[in-house]
Amino acid sequence: MNFIDTLRSVDLVLSTGEVPLVVGESGIGKTALAKRLAKENNWSLVVVDGNLLKEGEIGGLPTVESYGDNKKTTIYAVHHKLREIDKEILKGKSVLLFIDEINRCEHTVQQELMNLILNREINGYKLHDDVKILAAMNPSSKYGSDFDYQVVDMDAAQENRFVWLNMEPDHSQWLSWAIDAGIEQKVIEFISTFPEYLHKINEDDVRATPRSYERVSKTYKMYKENKEIISRAVFLNVIKGNVGKIIAEEFISFIESDCLPLISYEDVFSGEILEESIIEKIKLESHTRLYLTAVNILKILESNIENENYSNNDINRFVEFIKIYPVDLMVGIMKDLKNSYEKIYKIVIENEEFVDLYFNAYSLIRG
Repeated sequence: MNFIDTLRSVDLVLSTGEVPLVVGESGIGKTALAKRLAKENNWSLVVVDGNLLKEGEIGGLPTVESYGDNKKTTIYAVHHKLREIDKEILKGKSVLLFIDEINRCEHTVQQELMNLILNREINGYKLHDDVKILAAMNPSSKYGSDFDYQVVDMDAAQENRFVWLNMEPDHSQWLSWAIDAGIEQKVIEFISTFPEYLHKINEDDVRATPRSYERVSKTYKMYKENKEIISRAVFLNVIKGNVGKIIAEEFISFIESDCLPLISYEDVFSGEILEESIIEKIKLESHTRLYLTAVNILKILESNIENENYSNNDINRFVEFIKIYPVDLMVGIMKDLKNSYEKIYKIVIENEEFVDLYFNAYSLIRG
């Protein structure tokens, strides 16, 4: 499943009181998914990284306490992450406890986490009813794929206690996220031109993942602002350390070449008519770059509508613009309007040409 489908699936599983287990490669966006889910539901997010825990840590170290007439009992110190949960609960908040890397910790740690996840209790500490649990792990070769993660597999009984959700990279959704997240434009354009590089296993080299390009974006921003002190060679070496030698060299060539810029909002809306040169450019563009162009334009148009800075001519121009797109991509963007751009959708749905265009395109796709 892609990011959005996984997000909605997790939300559904949590609503049933069960524990979802998101399975996906490192850097694919599992933590980002947990953050977005917590934000959408106004939950506090507490993250526990299983890979960083040592035996006995999450359960708390034992101490001896006196009670009654010279009697002793063993109690356990509460781990700081569990105390963090209690603090949020006292504030009247619901909590999403995200336990990551559940299969990359020691076996004893895994058993402790399982007790917390499946029984909602560990060494006398009980999770509040307003705590929801989301678990995540890296894929294992046990499940039929060739992965090189060093993992501790669960037994069949433990596996059966989760709802398994397999998450895969999706470059279109990453592009949309990247725009909102402020990823450097050249990095976005690079992935729109080479979508296969978003998640790429490089033999005998660093693996490129969606997380890699967040770091590439930060590095590129620093490089642009400090070219007088950061050499090209140093910049290239750092990019290699994020995405591997081949992709790094491609990226450097891309940002240094005169690659055609994406079609902009101004290109489409500034003239009295939609220029023939823009129409021809649309016809020559790849699906991925056209998708990114549409997302950029929709975000600006949505903002203009919010600020009441638009006219019916803008809506007509948008319909004229989208009409030139390949049919399958056009239908996909029209569907995105309903799901992600509510203000635009409420207006265009009243536009007869838009409605006719949608049904005609949909009929073509269905044959």
